Formats: sequence, structure tokens, C-alpha cells
Amino acid sequence: MADPVFPQRPTNANAEVLSVDWLFEPLWPGIRLMAFIDRGTVSLTDELGRPAGPELDEAAEVIGHAVMADQALVDGVWSPQPFVGDGSLARNWAETLAEQGLADEVPDPLETERRRAFVAVDLVELDGEPLHDVPFQERRRLLESVIDEGVQVRLSQVVKHPLAGWLVGWRQNGFTHYLAKHMNSRYVPGERNDDWLKLSLRAEAPRGFIGRMIGTRGERIRRIRD
Repeated sequence: MADPVFPQRPTNANAEVLSVDWLFEPLWPGIRLMAFIDRGTVSLTDELGRPAGPELDEAAEVIGHAVMADQALVDGVWSPQPFVGDGSLARNWAETLAEQGLADEVPDPLETERRRAFVAVDLVELDGEPLHDVPFQERRRLLESVIDEGVQVRLSQVVKHPLAGWLVGWRQNGFTHYLAKHMNSRYVPGERNDDWLKLSLRAEAPRGFIGRMIGTRGERIRRIRD
């Protein structure tokens, strides 16, 4: 990768997305990274296009083992992972191992939370071909096909409507915001995209359940319908 590719940024919004043409995922805290993989060699740049320092060598190592493609550019976050609590990824991972008879490998949730993981959120290039004009839903399918998930490399959770239960769970797990992404949204490197919305998980608003998650009294809420 001769020149760094900057990550696409969401548009901050006070909105209620009611349309079934949108997908939703939590907004992961941490360091936004663009991971360029070329035959097992990983180059990382941050959201400003700067090369990653040695403190991210661990991220480069785990990404290199997890991406099943000769060449790819993956957008993701080096994040404290997984969160703890009921319904958290830490709890789900422990329960899965226990169900498989691997109780000795069940991690302590607090120890797990101190661990970092790369959470892949988008696939920007694959085998030398830019995917900027490929709809998000298709890019997501391709991303799932090239990521071998494990404890330290994960796919961001993407869900459809109905959304209410997911919002409650994400807030309880410590997330402060979530993203709404139109299924047909394109990827515009380094730019804000109105087809990606950053929404708040605030809990103090008066307008019923969804209103409580996305707005506060006196704010005008944009409603996006089919």
C-alpha cells in the first residue's frame, strides 16, 4: 500500500432510524486502525494515516493470523475486548467454552477485559481491488468470509430491526454510541458519509423507549423511514 487509506467517518446525528434498509452495530471504543495485509505482512495506520508504533505490534501479529486473504485492507478498532457483564462477549465466550466441555479454558472476565482485540468493521480492499463502490451489505459478507474470528480478532456485531433489545444490551455493556449504516452505503475514504450515522445511547429522553436511547427533551429528532 503506497499511500495510507483514511477510514470513512460517520455523521453525528440525532435520529430515529425506522427503515429496514439500515443495519446497526455498536461503536467500539479504542484506536481506529486501517490494517493492510499483503501475504501475511501487516501494515497498520491510524485514523490520521500515521504508521502504527511498536505498541501495536500485538495487533499486527493477531491480524496477520486471522485474515484469510493474500491481500486485504480491513477497517477496524483495537479495542478493550470483550466487555464484561450479562450478555457481554466475555460472558458469551465463557459460556460457549463451557458448553463445549472446555471449562478449564474459560477466561476470568476481568482478566479478559484487560486484553485488547481487533474488531473488524469493514473491508475496503480485497486482492488488490478497491471495494469503495460495493454496497455495505456485500462488503460485510466479504468481510465475514476473510476473517477467522478468535479471542483477539472479532467481527463487529451487525443487527437488523427490531432494535430495542440490542440497544439495551449495548448500553448495559458500556457502549455510549452505536452506528446506523445503510445497506447500500458506499465507502468514501477519509470523508463523512450521511449513510453512516453515529447515534447516542443516552437513556434520559422522554419519547418512549427508542426516544430514551437517542435523544433528550427539547431536541428535534430526525426520523428515517422506508
